[in-house]
Amino acid sequence: MNREEAIKFIDNSKKFGSKLGLERIKKLCELLGNPQDKLKFIHIAGTNGKGSTSLYIHNALVDAGYKTGLYTSPFIYEFNERVQINGTTIPDGDLTEIMSTVADSVKIMTDEGYEHPTEFELITAAAFLYFEKEKCDAVVLEVGLGGTFDATNIIKIPVLSVITSISLDHTDYLGNTVRDVAKNKCGIIKEGVPVLSYMYQPNEALEVIKETASKNDSPFTLATDDTLIINTMGLDGSNFSYKGEDYHTSLVGKYQVYNAITAISVVKLLNDGGFRVSAENIKNGLNRAKWPARFEILNRNPLVIADGSHNADGMRAFVETAREVIDKKAICVFGMLKDKDYEYCIKRLSEIADTVVVTEVDNPRRETVDKLSKTARQYIKNVYEEKENSDALKKALELAGNNGVVIALGSLYMMKNIKDAIKNEDL
Repeated sequence: MNREEAIKFIDNSKKFGSKLGLERIKKLCELLGNPQDKLKFIHIAGTNGKGSTSLYIHNALVDAGYKTGLYTSPFIYEFNERVQINGTTIPDGDLTEIMSTVADSVKIMTDEGYEHPTEFELITAAAFLYFEKEKCDAVVLEVGLGGTFDATNIIKIPVLSVITSISLDHTDYLGNTVRDVAKNKCGIIKEGVPVLSYMYQPNEALEVIKETASKNDSPFTLATDDTLIINTMGLDGSNFSYKGEDYHTSLVGKYQVYNAITAISVVKLLNDGGFRVSAENIKNGLNRAKWPARFEILNRNPLVIADGSHNADGMRAFVETAREVIDKKAICVFGMLKDKDYEYCIKRLSEIADTVVVTEVDNPRRETVDKLSKTARQYIKNVYEEKENSDALKKALELAGNNGVVIALGSLYMMKNIKDAIKNEDL
């Protein structure tokens, strides 16, 4: 099996859909020797902020000398991004070797009458196998969807469970209320394992987290913003003080400072549990954080920003940040999935943009330009339609001119096309 065959094997599994449940992943991991049982995990669930928080924690552990795995989803620019050790993505040689082993185990499964694993289950099992093969000291493990029945929840006893910001999303899987969503995400809380929560949870979500922690005799910690002072915030990140220490995060936005505080609080608990991560390690980890499609600056003149905000809460946070760090109206390239609240998102975008070029996301669940433009015209003065992402970016650049601002957002699934289109432009 070469890289192309490995990726094709993974892509072909998309036909089995997105199914929650642990039966398939349990059988697959059993055939692989249960590599997950030989690793130490920091398990992270939530609606928004999982990726950034995971990265901060990962970076701090790496800076402290720990060989640290990082598992996130989805990938933005290249598949290998999803599985990393010490900031290096899984090499193609390891990917093909691991996926070949996984494919052999899948054949045994299906021959025995088990359902074929989903795409996410295949990748999760492969990540476990790779991290175990490389003898990682710790793995920062991001949940894919929900918590209780997510494939990552096959792990038995993590070092720590972390719940980032919770809001409504994936309601067809997780429920129609914040409380329902929180219950699902709290499925990662294990008996006796400490749990830490993001500081600004909705009251109903926080109640569920506390209740679940109590039922599982899990020591509960709520990250707090006491002593937090944000000194500067701009397109190059933020400088802030917290509990007597000065920090800089390269990630843009106040919410990234809050995610950083969550990560700092996580590291304190890890130190209580036997890890040794200094304040300097944390500072270095925050400073080095680079995360694709999270207020990512793709070009400076004109200013082009890519952001994967794909739900109501993420869009709210993005717009609030944009209002603070950008001093002019933007031209937006906007595409979104049909099962998202895109009307709310477009309404929020009208606060920072008077022109939008609607486009279609590279995903079967994409909303059409016709429906997006119809909605956009209710809130935004100038609306254009370009089905292809590259054409949409070209149109936005034309409208913005050399001194304008272009923002591409609405879905992580179109970010690669946007970045590729930028490379093809003579800017």
